[in-house]
Parts: sequence; C-alpha cells; structure tokens
Amino acid sequence: MKKRLIWLCLGMALCLVACNDNGKNNNQGNDEPKVEEVDVTKDPLKLIDDSIAMDENRPDLYLRRASILMSREQVGMAMMDVNKAIQLDPKNVDALLMLSDIYYQMGDESNITSTLNKALEIDPYDARPMVKLAELNLLQQNFNLAFGYVDNALKVSTYNPKAYFVRGMTYMAKQDTASALKNFLIAREQDGSFYDPQHEICKIYLAQHNPLAEGFMRSLVSGFPDVPMARYDLALFLQDNGHPEEALAHYDTLLQLSPNNSRLLFNKGYVYFVYLGENEKALDYFNQSLQSDPNYLDALYNKGHVLEQMGDYVQAKSIYTQVLSEKPNYQLAIQGINRIANQSE
Repeated sequence: MKKRLIWLCLGMALCLVACNDNGKNNNQGNDEPKVEEVDVTKDPLKLIDDSIAMDENRPDLYLRRASILMSREQVGMAMMDVNKAIQLDPKNVDALLMLSDIYYQMGDESNITSTLNKALEIDPYDARPMVKLAELNLLQQNFNLAFGYVDNALKVSTYNPKAYFVRGMTYMAKQDTASALKNFLIAREQDGSFYDPQHEICKIYLAQHNPLAEGFMRSLVSGFPDVPMARYDLALFLQDNGHPEEALAHYDTLLQLSPNNSRLLFNKGYVYFVYLGENEKALDYFNQSLQSDPNYLDALYNKGHVLEQMGDYVQAKSIYTQVLSEKPNYQLAIQGINRIANQSE
C-alpha cells in the first residue's frame, strides 16, 4: 500500500494525507500526484536521477525525487530537491505543498503556515492549501479557524472528500458526534476509496453499539484488504462477540504480513486463553509475544495467569511479582498474588 504522510491530530489519529497533485486547475485537494510510468524492475530513484541528468530544469522531476526521498525518510535531501524545484518555478504550488509536508516532518509549524499561505497567494482558488491549513489548525485546536479553512475549500468545489473529513474530525474534537458522522458519510460518498473517514464511521458505530457496525467492518476488510487496521478492528470485534475462531483466522492473516508482531501474538494467546480455554496454546503465544517484546507487561501478566490456571502457583506468583516490580500499581497482578495467597490458606 502506498505510504502516505500522517499528521497526528489531538490523539484522535487524524490522517493528514499529502495532496501533491500536479495540475493547478484541479483545486479539490484530493488527487494524487500524476507520475509517469517507469520500469518497476529498476530503482525508481536511479531512474529519476538519470532523468534529471538529462534535463536539469524540470521542477516535476525534483518533486518526484523528493517524494521518494521522503518515503525513505531522507528529509534533508528531499528538502534540497523541493527548494530546487521552487528555484526553477517560484510559483509552483505543488512544490510548496510538499515543502509544508517536510516542515511537518521537522515539527516546524510556523513554516508550515507561512508556506501554505504563500501557496494561497499564488493561487487563491487552490483548495489544497486550505485543507492543509484546516488540518494544521485542528492539530493546534484552533477549531474556528479549521472550520473557516474547510468552508473556503468547499466554496471552491463542493466535491472535496478531504475537506469533509477534516470537518468531521473537527466536530469529533468538539464532541459533536452527529455532525462528525454526517461529514464522514459525505466524504465516503464522494470517494469510496478514501479509507480514513470510513474508519471513523466504523469507530462511531462501534461506540454507539450500532447493529450496522459488524457489516460495515466486514465491508472495510473486503474493500481495503491492504489496510491492516481494518482487519485488526474486525478481529477484535469478532473475538468479543462470540466468533473467536474467525478472529484467529484474521490474526493469522495479519501475522503473515508481520510474523513477529507482539500485539497480534498476544491477541491470539488471549483468544485461546479467555474465549477458547486452551491454556497450552495460550501460553505458547504469550511466550512468543514476550520473545518479540520482553517488556510487554500485559503478555507477561497473562502468561502468569495461564500458569496460575494450570496450577503452577510458584511460577505464576514469580511472574506477578516481576510485573509489579515494573509497574507497582498493576492491579491484575496484585489480584493474582492475592488469589494465590488464598489458595494456600
């Protein structure tokens, strides 16, 4: 799945997707960059290096190389290419949008604002900087400004899924779930391939115990098979709602992509322990989880709990004590020690 820039939002996982499409007349803020097809058997960076060597005056080539460098976390080199593109074409809005992404990676919010404002000065009818400024103001909890930038973007065009998504996230930050849901649904209707608003819809349905939640999650998994979070959310729902075997199947699919993922291994152990009562398998998966992450206290505690259920009170108590040495207020471990103490009375 194509890697995207993610801008953190108020602990609510607001995904701020870079909008670096070429073509200034689109102005909707929701298209991907137009990239010429290349021989995928070769290193794309080497191909662009060769293209730049043949023509050093094409800003689009520097932007394309900068995009690859950013995906490889070579932010400094990416900035050099973006600045070169701006030098060649000072009114290149695409370059300024990418520069704002680089400033975000650097945590330089003031330069993000000035760069996006400069893009708006160049083209006041380009909605993309407006949406990014709305995202930034949401991050900064300037909700009225965020709403204002979204409204301006939608004046350019009412077709703008990202603008509706940002407005939905702003409503969520203001705890107006009904208005948030309305905007997420519009974003989904406008662009069914846009995952983020659909993920938020799913979260709202789950919180509301809406009977549509399960079907919606299943549709997300089928519609977005390359998005692990969609499958993970469904697996959690299934294990808690009477379908542990199906949950395990989804965890197995995810483990094919990430075999040493401590969370997935822990979840499999938890399903075997809590829902299926298969202690030996549960113990095996908790051990695997701890091999992947020795500091995973939940896995360590549950390993102790399994051993307690199997009658190995000495080792279980030792594990609970180890958990408490790391986190003295871990209540489940305290309860475990008390249970074992009561067994010996």
